[in-house]
Formats: sequence, structure tokens, C-alpha cells
Amino acid sequence: MTTKILIPTDFHVESLNTLKLAMNHLETYEVDVVLMYSEDLGNSITELLFYNPKKVVESLRTKEFDEALSILKNRFETRIKSISYEIFHGYRIKLIEDFMESKNIDSIFLPKSYLLRLPKKGFDTIPLIKKSKLTYKELDWETGVYDSEELQLNALFIY
Repeated sequence: MTTKILIPTDFHVESLNTLKLAMNHLETYEVDVVLMYSEDLGNSITELLFYNPKKVVESLRTKEFDEALSILKNRFETRIKSISYEIFHGYRIKLIEDFMESKNIDSIFLPKSYLLRLPKKGFDTIPLIKKSKLTYKELDWETGVYDSEELQLNALFIY
């Protein structure tokens, strides 16, 4: 049976520690991973007309982030069935609950002490999730230990 998990991301390598720890905690064999990024849509008609979620994700992904994700895919290659990106827009608890239901999310994993470092349009949905009636698990690791994305990338090899 496949479990679908959701993990908020800011497209920094360190945020993928949540995925690594979630995979170590999960007892199910096959996992579909949803990496969620939250962004304010704004009110501009022009921006809304030309809005493309795929382009947003592409603009935020870095070479280091993709490499880190590749490392995790290889590390858990027999367990990770798929990895997808979803963008959430909304500031209400009911919207996040409906979003999770519409995506058929089984489990939500949140970083406990890591604070998402979001770009200007991005916003943190973790407080919304915590205030909702959704069930989630917080995972913790020592944050800020590695100065660069490259060192954080290497840290993903450590069990």
C-alpha cells in the first residue's frame, strides 16, 4: 500500500532533512512524496493571467536542491515511488484542510526547529497546519550546523 506524505519546503537543501527523517520514521514501504511550497498570488490581473505553477517551481529549484533530492531518491529508491511539487495559495485554515483532502495526503511531516527561509512572495503554512484539525508529526534535527548548501548536501549522506 502506498502512503502519500506532505512536506513543506523552501527549496533549500536543509529543508529536505524533513524528508530524510520522515522516510526513516515511516513503516510503509511505498511512499508518494508531495513537497509543498506556499506563495501569495497577489492581485495583479496580469500576474494571474500569466501565472504558471511549473515556472514558479523551476525558478525556485537550485542545482544543489535537485542534487540533494536525487541523493534522497537514490537512498530510498525502493521506497520513494514518486516526488511531486504542489503550490498552495491561501491564508485560511479551512483552505489548507481542503487542500490536504483534495491531494489525498495521508501524513504531514513538519520541521520542528528549522524555520523556512522563503522568498518575498512565499509564506509559511506551518502555523496554519498546526492550528488546523490536521494530524501532523514534527521532526527535529540540529539546524544551522552547515554554512553552505554544499555542506548540507553532504550531510544528507549521514544516517
